[in-house]
Amino acid sequence: MLRTTRSLGLMLLGGLWLSPACTIKGPPDPAGPAEDGGKSSSTEGGAPSEGGKAGTGGRGGAGGKGGSGGKGGSGGKAGSGSEDGGESGAGGESPACPGCESGFCLEDGTCVDCLPENDQCQAGQYCTAENVCVPGCKADGSSCASGSCDDDHNCRNCIADSECTPDLVCGGGVCAAACTDAQEGTSTGCSAGLTCCALHCTELSVDSQNCGTCGNACGSTQFCGLRDCRDLTLANVCSVSNVIVILDTTKNDAEGNRVTGRAIGSALEAQCGSRPALTEAEQDSVAALNLTTGQPVSDGGELLVVAGGPFYQMLEGYLENEKIAPLYWKVLPDATEYRKTRDDETVLSLPIAGDHDSRDLFIIQFMRDPKSGSLILNAQGLWLSGTVAAAYQVENAILPNLAAADQAWYAYEWEDKDGDKAPDLDEIREIASGT
Repeated sequence: MLRTTRSLGLMLLGGLWLSPACTIKGPPDPAGPAEDGGKSSSTEGGAPSEGGKAGTGGRGGAGGKGGSGGKGGSGGKAGSGSEDGGESGAGGESPACPGCESGFCLEDGTCVDCLPENDQCQAGQYCTAENVCVPGCKADGSSCASGSCDDDHNCRNCIADSECTPDLVCGGGVCAAACTDAQEGTSTGCSAGLTCCALHCTELSVDSQNCGTCGNACGSTQFCGLRDCRDLTLANVCSVSNVIVILDTTKNDAEGNRVTGRAIGSALEAQCGSRPALTEAEQDSVAALNLTTGQPVSDGGELLVVAGGPFYQMLEGYLENEKIAPLYWKVLPDATEYRKTRDDETVLSLPIAGDHDSRDLFIIQFMRDPKSGSLILNAQGLWLSGTVAAAYQVENAILPNLAAADQAWYAYEWEDKDGDKAPDLDEIREIASGT
């Protein structure tokens, strides 16, 4: 759940800078799971079918319902001990659903289209209690961008009409009845704060297809910020009404990324002229991200602050895997790097061996997820000291001179000169930038 955060500012970072070096975590061993640049993937769904093992009271498949293990299991007699029959059960016949085109049947052999307890309906459909596939999301949320399906089989925090049942459309992240042509451009037929545009209730201050007025679409390198189309550069990072700091507690037992993320959030709250509302969310909260993929499900009115790289931050992992982030993290046998997503050009490189408490490289990048419209500000170092320096740079260099930050990403080097293991403005050097 989201919860209000107090402004933390430099006090948070100060406590982190003074922590012992042994508490600082860096990238994993290059031989570990992030060898391909911190990108990871997982397979959704349950365990593979057992192919008709009859070890459940003599009935094939799962729980005795023919076909639930895949077209009737082995189709033979349980307990025979035959090679293709799998493990023997307690005897009895294995219903193989003979003559059922779907491959599914009830215990009495009646053919059905599907079984709710083993829902194999195609994507965007679910199996009803009447054993029929109909439009709507499955209970597991596999067809939803948010990964969460409500009891009415509409996707929670929807991002497209396809995530709603046929009688509803997606507007403002909610599946609801369509407004009418006669209501176009008005709030009639919509919830408070929404306007009817092309039969959808939408928020004109953040909708990149209807920015400020119905039909005013922003360009591919723009976003709708406070009712105006704005370039996707750091100069416009304050053009939001809400800031959400994404926390990595579930994957990281160290506080480093959370301290720096909160410091960035507090700086945005204090220095942005829009005075955005500041909240925070754990990355396993359905209000922020898909729990499996890390895909964001907020809209363009919310800026998601992500401190740290893809190894701990699911959202950053999603952005790098989907090639949305301008820069990505790469681990080599003897070095860690940041590379351009566009052409794989190396922007920053640092040997793994060395004193990373006194020198590190870091990036700050601003991006938009084209599917959901979510805005993301990411600050990460190759090591924790770099992430601390990135938060310091946002608060003390970028935000005070926001109009000059006309690029989408910046790459820096930090090197400690006074021995205090904490960044200062004269210790940070810009290496590269781009859109």
